[in-house]
Amino acid sequence: MRKGLRLGVDLGGTSVKLALVDERGRLHDKIAVDTVKQPRALVKRLSEALRPWSNRSLLGTGVGVAGDVDTRKGVVRFSANLGWRRVALAGLFRKFKFPSPIVLDNDANAAAWGGYHLELGARPKSLITLTLGTGVGGGLVLDGELYRGVTGSAGEIGHLVVQDGGDPCACGNRGCLESYLGASAMVRWARAAYAKKKQVVEPLDPKILEQRALRRDPVAQEAYARAAQALGTALTSLVNLLNPDTILFTGGVARGATLFLPQALKILKSGAFKTPATAVRIVVARGKTDLGVAGAGLLVT
Repeated sequence: MRKGLRLGVDLGGTSVKLALVDERGRLHDKIAVDTVKQPRALVKRLSEALRPWSNRSLLGTGVGVAGDVDTRKGVVRFSANLGWRRVALAGLFRKFKFPSPIVLDNDANAAAWGGYHLELGARPKSLITLTLGTGVGGGLVLDGELYRGVTGSAGEIGHLVVQDGGDPCACGNRGCLESYLGASAMVRWARAAYAKKKQVVEPLDPKILEQRALRRDPVAQEAYARAAQALGTALTSLVNLLNPDTILFTGGVARGATLFLPQALKILKSGAFKTPATAVRIVVARGKTDLGVAGAGLLVT
């Protein structure tokens, strides 16, 4: 990887992180901008935010965005969180004179790449990363390379179906892992459960739900129990299919891992084949919140 700084962009549903990233994944400067859903207006806003860095010499721009991404064409085919379809995002970044080359990828792939380089010490042979935030993202690093699949769509772990005909998902399917473990889905389910009990709990957000679960609130605990069951089912399939040596959890929901991960691992141990289930190492990111933007920058090789 070439020495020097590149621009990393982590484009999420509520905010965008931008950072200057060196070849070792270290951040030299960082800013955040609120997300607007209209693509051209968003990229224009980002270009204006970069003015303080206009005199910096950069090797290129790496962009991680939530959604189904065509990495070769630089197109976001579909993003449920952003409401986008067929957005030629790399072309917009070029139009607004971002440093070239422009490398576009799924945000969870970027986070997986960041985790592979920064989070684990000795780099594993194979890594599955689950990014637990508003939704559930997934990224695969196999034999030291990001695995994107034939169409660039590999790693959509959040859309593994863990319950046939289960809760609706933003993707249009039902029973996806994201429908149980994504922060938005957990809060939505808890709000409905409180309403059934004629309890008004407002405001209610992921952090408050986590705090209530830690205080043994029954509804909040049930939200995490549902998440644990869904995650355990997904992990069983992933371990049997890919036999990874490491699974890394990152993102805001992962900070509450003690509320769901032990039960999920019990399901994994009982459901997966013994040899791969025993071999896999489970790691929760050490509080880092910048793996996505660092990994996006490191996409520029």
